[in-house]
Amino acid sequence: MSKKGILVTITLAGLLAACSSTDGTRYAVVNTNYNNPACKISSTWCVGKHDYVPLQSKAYASDELLLVYDAEIDTLEADNIMKAYQLKPQKRVQLAALNVNLITANTNGQNPVQLRQAINANQKTVRANTNNYYYTSLVTNPAIAPVVSSTGYPFSLTGVEAAYPFTKGKGVKIGMVDTPLDLFHESLRRENIRLVDLVGAQEPAAKLHGTEIAGTLVSDNPKIGIAPEASLYVVGAFGKKADGTTGTAADIAQAIDLCIRANVDILNLSFAGDQDSLVDDMIAKAIKQGIIVVASAGNNGPSAKPAYPAALEGVIAVTAIDNKQNVLFKANRGDYIDLAAPGVGIFTTSPQSSYKLSTGTSIATAHVSGIIALLLSMKRQGFDPNILTSTAIDLGQSGKDNDYGYGLVNLSQALKALK
Repeated sequence: MSKKGILVTITLAGLLAACSSTDGTRYAVVNTNYNNPACKISSTWCVGKHDYVPLQSKAYASDELLLVYDAEIDTLEADNIMKAYQLKPQKRVQLAALNVNLITANTNGQNPVQLRQAINANQKTVRANTNNYYYTSLVTNPAIAPVVSSTGYPFSLTGVEAAYPFTKGKGVKIGMVDTPLDLFHESLRRENIRLVDLVGAQEPAAKLHGTEIAGTLVSDNPKIGIAPEASLYVVGAFGKKADGTTGTAADIAQAIDLCIRANVDILNLSFAGDQDSLVDDMIAKAIKQGIIVVASAGNNGPSAKPAYPAALEGVIAVTAIDNKQNVLFKANRGDYIDLAAPGVGIFTTSPQSSYKLSTGTSIATAHVSGIIALLLSMKRQGFDPNILTSTAIDLGQSGKDNDYGYGLVNLSQALKALK
């Protein structure tokens, strides 16, 4: 077991087993073969060969429908609509930031797409929508997550430590919509973290992604956390399901609403999915409130369609690069990409006070959110997040491109431009 601020020693087998991607395409292990020479010599060097199959993403909950209506409208109207369409209410919440009520209803076996079409065609005051899915991944193909030998490369690539003589993020609140996290990890300071769990995650595997992202944001391990003195407001909106770690539009909308009400300065969204009108509205409201929203570009490959919420106007979309400044080959591409940040083989926290190497645009997104926290801590009034794109190190084609956006985020250059 490691002590605070000291890197844990990991065997070669541990390194290879720890590699993963934190969002995008998801895989399941269907078979593990230990018939290799290393396993015959010693269990210490034995690494199983895993056979993976890609998991198919579900677009929406097949038995649920969302009803959204103005908070000033009598709830009886929504109840009458549910009765008319044979819907059974499961959950009711108010999204205070939008001044609307949200009902998640069971469809009683009816097709939610057909119900949405029927209700929206016949009702004026209540809007219906499918409960769309967003995904992170817990089991991924290790081929997209190569081992990187130097755990310190993220800090040196982006000049993070240039801010440390002045600040480590104190006074800044980061909102994080993700899985719940392991609050008892030895390098996460519980006094700086508040968790609101909407999904009731219990087992360690259901807290993996959130613990990884939280570590990159605020761990006090000097090789992991970007802004260790920032406060972190975590809303657990993703739960572990058979096909990966999944969040619904309803839970994500409620989570963003809670972050707005908690007056966060930055909103870290390390997940991806298709566009959803309710989530879009919540993010637009957050931006209007002055919250800086940072989201992962996705890990679905160069030919994938744009990932949301990263592709929304006003959101800082982040892709991942390795220690040689090459873009992660499984990262999405597109003109919505704004910045690149370290996201391959990143040493970070894991549940049950363990550590791992993690890969994906999720981790790169947290790196950028942490840098913004450092800058905000130094200059809150009049801070312009465009300073990150104007001072980024140009990579790839000259100027903004579909692979790297404006380039590699660089804190030391941003500090020079900070006035």
